[in-house]
Amino acid sequence: MRVEAESGFVLHVTPYRETSLLVDLFTSHQGRIRCVAKGFRKPNKRGISRALFPYTEYQFSWQGRSDLKTLTSADALGAPVLLQRETVFTGLYINELLYRLLHEQDPHEYLYQQYRHFVNRLSVSGTDELLLRRLEMLLLDELGYGLVLDADIQGVAIAPDRQYQYIPEQGLVELINQQKAKGLSLQGADLVSMVNGDFSTRSVMQAAKQLTRRVIDFYLGGKQLHSRELYRQHLMTASVEQNNNQYDQGQS
Repeated sequence: MRVEAESGFVLHVTPYRETSLLVDLFTSHQGRIRCVAKGFRKPNKRGISRALFPYTEYQFSWQGRSDLKTLTSADALGAPVLLQRETVFTGLYINELLYRLLHEQDPHEYLYQQYRHFVNRLSVSGTDELLLRRLEMLLLDELGYGLVLDADIQGVAIAPDRQYQYIPEQGLVELINQQKAKGLSLQGADLVSMVNGDFSTRSVMQAAKQLTRRVIDFYLGGKQLHSRELYRQHLMTASVEQNNNQYDQGQS
């Protein structure tokens, strides 16, 4: 099987043998594809290796009948996209989600279009929390794990003044007599706003973040996201540096 000039992005790269790479791609019509990029780490006559940049759209070609394809060409459709500051962690996070949750060779053309829009906005305007939440929800929906937020598991419409818990693979359960949920409780009014597409208040955004995180963690099956750990380490380092600067200023 040979595929020519398929648009796609690099999700994940690992060294393979002495001169090659194992590359996971997210492509427009073929879904997630795993390839071996033979010789991509081997320098050419000018001492330059063939780099593959994330967040940059390519036209890829590959061949092979097994699940592991052979990448034959990778032509960038524009200049490499280099994310700055905290956008790096957002990009790492969404790429890791796609890499871990998408099934191989399962096309998601609309998700691909929205991912392309997301990384373009990320590189130009920085992290947009609303776009990130919507992309997370779209990913869950495309995988068949869509969030049902307009009614509880009994089919009763969500009441704005009630509290709920979301149970993955079941749905929303009303919390009776102020019983405490194990983990996450959601205000009905915030759920109604999400259904209506209104994320204008901080409480709705926070509820959406907590909800998508809980559901995504469930489908990750206990696997930790490296991007989250890197971001935690970044925040800890930034906090230590800030405290040291304040201390130095106090001593001067």
